[in-house]
Amino acid sequence: MKFYYNRNVNRKLIYCYETARSMYRFDGKKWMGPIFLFNYFSMPTLAMDGKTILLTGTDGSIYQTHFTDTGWVNPRKFLNRSYPLYNLMPTETGRYYLGSYGTWGELSGNNGWRFSVLAGTGSDTSIQSLGEPLNNPGTFNGDFCIAPDESYMIISAKETATFECELFISFKKAHQGWTVPVSLGALINDGLAHRWGPYVSPDEKCLFYTRGTSEKDCAIYWVRFDNLLK
Repeated sequence: MKFYYNRNVNRKLIYCYETARSMYRFDGKKWMGPIFLFNYFSMPTLAMDGKTILLTGTDGSIYQTHFTDTGWVNPRKFLNRSYPLYNLMPTETGRYYLGSYGTWGELSGNNGWRFSVLAGTGSDTSIQSLGEPLNNPGTFNGDFCIAPDESYMIISAKETATFECELFISFKKAHQGWTVPVSLGALINDGLAHRWGPYVSPDEKCLFYTRGTSEKDCAIYWVRFDNLLK
């Protein structure tokens, strides 16, 4: 069992201030680590094969690295645009979901979730906005996590001017579109705080997310998620 995360050690970079990529490994008795992997990359997500990690670079592009007999290879550019991309997440259908500030390239409250349908060669064919209710004009919806089968999406929404936010969930409709996001509840959304990087374990039993009000109290939390889905 391995746990990948990024650590914030420099806030001066524009698009990507998490500058360390680390890993913990569980040997059956205790966690070993952290083990440093890469510098100047953030937002790691595992591809369906479990041997590919998708990362966000400081230039706002998406990179990927593969696991080999000698370990993880140096990340190479996978997808880029003239505006920042982040949090590329693969699904079982072959669609990739990602966040973007849009073609305007400004943090003006217009950013939102977009998905990219990628061809088998890795070149993208289209990037389209998911629209409302996931993207609301004049609001900032932050990080997200998409289920592998695209049945639901967790988003950090109701973001304030100082980036506090709450975690919401939206479900894919049977034919088209998404349901209006609903709060994950008061136990998770317990007052003003930053809640970033939601991630559901592959067995869908646990939800992980970062919570804090400052650098001093920021930490990774987890909660049983399968109970929330019932």
